Amino acid sequence: MRKTRQLAAAAAVLLPSLIAGAPAHASTPPPLCWEPADSCGFAVTAGRSYTIAASYQANAMTRAVAYTYSAGAGWLQWFTGSPYGQSATWAPLETKTPPVPPGTERIGLDFPEASTVRDVALTDSPSITRPLVYQPALGKRSGLVTNSYGSRTPKRKDGAYSPVWQVTAGSLFAVAGAGDTGRIDDGIPGPRSATHTGSAVFRMNTRRSDFLNVKVSFNLNIAGQTTTSYTPASSYDGVHIWLRHKSQYELYAASVTRRDGVVLIKKKCPGGPTNGGTYYTLGAQVPGMPVVRNAWQQMAATVQNNPGGSVTIVVHVRGKAVISAVDTGVGCASITKAAPVGIRGDNTRFRFDKFTVTNL
Repeated sequence: MRKTRQLAAAAAVLLPSLIAGAPAHASTPPPLCWEPADSCGFAVTAGRSYTIAASYQANAMTRAVAYTYSAGAGWLQWFTGSPYGQSATWAPLETKTPPVPPGTERIGLDFPEASTVRDVALTDSPSITRPLVYQPALGKRSGLVTNSYGSRTPKRKDGAYSPVWQVTAGSLFAVAGAGDTGRIDDGIPGPRSATHTGSAVFRMNTRRSDFLNVKVSFNLNIAGQTTTSYTPASSYDGVHIWLRHKSQYELYAASVTRRDGVVLIKKKCPGGPTNGGTYYTLGAQVPGMPVVRNAWQQMAATVQNNPGGSVTIVVHVRGKAVISAVDTGVGCASITKAAPVGIRGDNTRFRFDKFTVTNL
């Protein structure tokens, strides 16, 4: 039987431990216990995977949390699903579990931070395969990897070409195995970026283009920010993660560090004043996160399709999820197809390493 319930205040109290993902005994069933007619939770078969589906409304990020039950162990927190963004209207949530642990008799569900949940269902689904992890290399430990000259003149033999990375603006160097923009200037790079890097405007994406529901992560170290005559100071100067970069006109951008200290999510749609497109801010903005220099920080963003055609994006700064948004077709249709991912920089010299793309 499916029911609609309001979350108790206790659910919010439990959120930190739920997100941490560590198994924990529960003296009582989950705060929100979805009850078929016989008893709390859904009867399951150990070793099988299941799909959790629901509709929700929430003022903050939420996710499905599953508890296992056995007569010997009682209730144990077991699985935390992918995060879904805040939504004032009914939004769909769907996530798949790993194989159910041995001895499990039932699964109970909770949806922390959701204000209202309805139409909760648990259905049998094929077992999840191990996530595909893609960690592209630079191809060298030092020197020029590729630059916009190589993109402009791909057939010339004097340019630097990378089979992995495409740089359409600026220059990508390798320094001690990490990626580096080089010094910041607004010139036009030559074959070896010897005189100019052009990295005041840095645009880099993977040549591989089959990334759909993924997490993009890397370590970031910012040396400093500057300006040029061509690129005066702007609030958005900083580093941004590109998600579903279909083209320079259509993409998602997760701003992880900006000159104005704001973290936000944007979508670019074809047609408009910004290099042939228009940017739309998705969801709320998080201020008060200034640029940190000369320190390695972990940055990440996830992008995931939802049932019904919307897309959820979550931004992680220094290992913590700080903002999310659901694109229901703002400005143009939601970008639901696979595409390259990458990094954008503006007036910022930085290094990155351990660039990793993981299937969700």
